[in-house]
Amino acid sequence: MRPSIKHPTVLMPRPTKASLARQSKIRSSMLVSTTNTTLKSIQNEQIKSENDLRTVGLTKRTGIISKNNVVFKRRRSLNKLAVIISSSSLDNSTTDGETLKQVIVASLTENVKKMDLIGSDNKENCSAKSMLPLPIRQKTVNLVLDNYLAEPINIEQIEPPYTNEISKPDNDDDDPIDPSYAMDYIIDIMNLLYTLEKKHPLCSSFLTNPSLTITTIANGSAIRSWKLTAKHRLIVVGWIIQLFYSRFHLSQDALHICIGLLDRFLHHCVTATNGDKGFVTQKNLQLIAVATFLIAAKVEETHHPPVDELVYVTDHAYTSDQVKRMEKKILHELHFELNRPTSLQFLRRFSFISSCSDEQHAIGKFLIDMALLDVSCIDLSPSLVAASATYIARYILNPNQPSTFEHCWPYDLQLRSPYKTLQSLSNGIRILAQCIDNYLSGNSSKEYEILVKRYEHEQLSKASLYCTQQRTLIHQLANESLEK
Repeated sequence: MRPSIKHPTVLMPRPTKASLARQSKIRSSMLVSTTNTTLKSIQNEQIKSENDLRTVGLTKRTGIISKNNVVFKRRRSLNKLAVIISSSSLDNSTTDGETLKQVIVASLTENVKKMDLIGSDNKENCSAKSMLPLPIRQKTVNLVLDNYLAEPINIEQIEPPYTNEISKPDNDDDDPIDPSYAMDYIIDIMNLLYTLEKKHPLCSSFLTNPSLTITTIANGSAIRSWKLTAKHRLIVVGWIIQLFYSRFHLSQDALHICIGLLDRFLHHCVTATNGDKGFVTQKNLQLIAVATFLIAAKVEETHHPPVDELVYVTDHAYTSDQVKRMEKKILHELHFELNRPTSLQFLRRFSFISSCSDEQHAIGKFLIDMALLDVSCIDLSPSLVAASATYIARYILNPNQPSTFEHCWPYDLQLRSPYKTLQSLSNGIRILAQCIDNYLSGNSSKEYEILVKRYEHEQLSKASLYCTQQRTLIHQLANESLEK
């Protein structure tokens, strides 16, 4: 074994107070020398830049140097402000602090007033409109914005406010009500939703005529012009539902907003009197669906899917620029009015008023989702679809009890909705029950199976399985007359 070698220990002397003071003086002197040299270099560079600007032929007026309509401003006021701050930092009295605040505010306001953002127009944006004087350009901008201004709305009071006679609903479990219910102003919100659904009505007449016209061109060959039908809409809506629930796993609110925007835009284009009537073709129908998907996701979701991923699900049939241009066109044609209410919003309110169970609410959600695929439900208002779903859910959940109107549609719902009698609900109940009965009878297409499989889960109370078990009651509602 090698013998261990012991190195001699070196003792470091401890620094004294005199040596520490000497080192601090050396550091401060070095810092002062470096700051002086940097300030001198900056001043020399500033003098050189001013001399260069004078040789080029620039005009110097009151601290402002201008060339090619671009304004460069010297920040002399900021230098003054820095001097004032450095001098006032020596004294921390309250009066000096107040004066310092006043000087800062005055200097900042002076800078804001003097800021004239004058920039030379780029060659790419150079057009005849940019050459117009400022008043004319301002008028054209105002004319464009006037097309998108919201019209005044007269809100009709359908749901009455809470009074002493009409108390707020009691909570049986003594648990605090979720703040998202907005109990302080829920009445105003619901009255606004009832007004907005009347402002944006929809009609399925643009899909009920499947006839195709034949046009003849110059060489004698016939071209069959394409027309949008209910079958086309069913395929597109089924594809959108699959994207929402199976691929991207987005919310039910975004789905209903997307289908509402799709129906509104298709209705607008098909019934338009201008050139937009032939805009909806077989080639860009899926492009319209993707654009409405993107808008709905931006409205409702926190993070929307990337545009490139939406292009991927279309098998690259379109480009990202085409999707963005279609999104822009939809927003312009609908005048950026994206606030048409959905049936899910009314269903939540009806479920809260009736103090429903989880099974009733899940069945109602299943019914309004199935209504998205049925063309006949387009004619129904969102509140009527939600009210009909609530009525059917309460009807089939208690088969042993007498199914009277007061039992399926209690007094609180009669009071706080526009549907006071059975006659006002009978049309919606019949159409929605026929939609479910057609699927249970095997007369519907495969697009309905996506929703049925989704609502077979236990988290959604197995709503689709329960509706299958109560098939006779749904068939009874679909075929019998409910009007008294």
